[in-house]
Amino acid sequence: MTRHLLVSYHTCPMEEPGEGLAGGMNVFLLGLLRGLSKRGVATDVLTRATGETVEVTAPFPGVRVFHVPCGWKEPPSRESAFASLDLFVERCRILMRGERIEPRVVSAHYWMSGVAARELAAAPMILCYHTVEARKVPGPGTGENPLSSIRRAREAALAREASRVVCFSEYDLAESRRIFPELSEKGAVIPPGVDDRFRRLPPREVARSYLGLPRGGMIFLVATREDAGKNADAAVAAFRAMRDRWKGAATLLVAGQEGPEGGPGGDVFFLGSLPHAGMPMLFAAVDAVVCPSLYESFGLVPLEALSGGVPVVVPEGTYWGERVRTEGGGLVYPGEEPARFSGALLALASSPELRARLSLEGAAVAAPFTWEKCTASWDALLASFSTPESPR
Repeated sequence: MTRHLLVSYHTCPMEEPGEGLAGGMNVFLLGLLRGLSKRGVATDVLTRATGETVEVTAPFPGVRVFHVPCGWKEPPSRESAFASLDLFVERCRILMRGERIEPRVVSAHYWMSGVAARELAAAPMILCYHTVEARKVPGPGTGENPLSSIRRAREAALAREASRVVCFSEYDLAESRRIFPELSEKGAVIPPGVDDRFRRLPPREVARSYLGLPRGGMIFLVATREDAGKNADAAVAAFRAMRDRWKGAATLLVAGQEGPEGGPGGDVFFLGSLPHAGMPMLFAAVDAVVCPSLYESFGLVPLEALSGGVPVVVPEGTYWGERVRTEGGGLVYPGEEPARFSGALLALASSPELRARLSLEGAAVAAPFTWEKCTASWDALLASFSTPESPR
């Protein structure tokens, strides 16, 4: 009998971050599956496919990924994903009967996966929201839409139906508990890990030479997929405001986005989608990583940067904003004050001594985050629900 069924409907764990709807959740799921495999946890994964037939891959020992076609439309959107959800559930039911998948415990990642998991299995469900709609900060020109209202209602129902809800930090749990009081009894905190490659970055001059970047000057990096809520435009504006006051050489790289048509011009360069395997080299080449999103349930990019001793710039009112404010590793600014944002960039550009201090602090802050700890905690949580007498 399968011990663990993992549902990741709207994005496949194997997809590269930055492609379509893939992002930090994909990095997390890949690390989780790899770590659970090392611990001998058998896992079947249900995810959507873009083709016409079911495909099965086995990325790690004991892990099977079923790619289930469900009328997925391209380019992907959350609206088209939700429209295909019922067909996904129907075809997964058929697949589970044919493969005799009878899980003792299910983990669901993102709200649509939670909806599917409740339809597919009566086993206890461990839910990771990854993001909560009621906590999101609308981006410029965005507002409430029909799917947003549906999502809020479904997320509230899932808080009642889940056996356990996993958050990535105490901060995330506390903020989510204000919206879902049920989490007071069933919330759990399991921080993610970070790839050790980010802890062993090559020297900056080596990385810049390898990537063809200027040997001198200040280089900032924003790494985020295309999404108005990620607030990349604010980072570009803050950088340009800083350049009006800073006379030295400076460049802003934006990874994960294509940029405006015709190119941004000047000293801002959009790099498009990059493979995650190449990010350690890019982090090694820059002086600071700018993380302008006003809402992240956690934020893997700041963690990866801090792990390599790269200072971060993060807004207040986020997990990393609070963590950096109290423990160091970067600079914090009020999210609604553009002048303070550009001022933080200027402070970093102006002081090599400040950057050196923040580098040491950041590595210390990130040191406890390991995949070994993360997957050991997940293994224990899954085991607590995978015996016949476990609560349903």
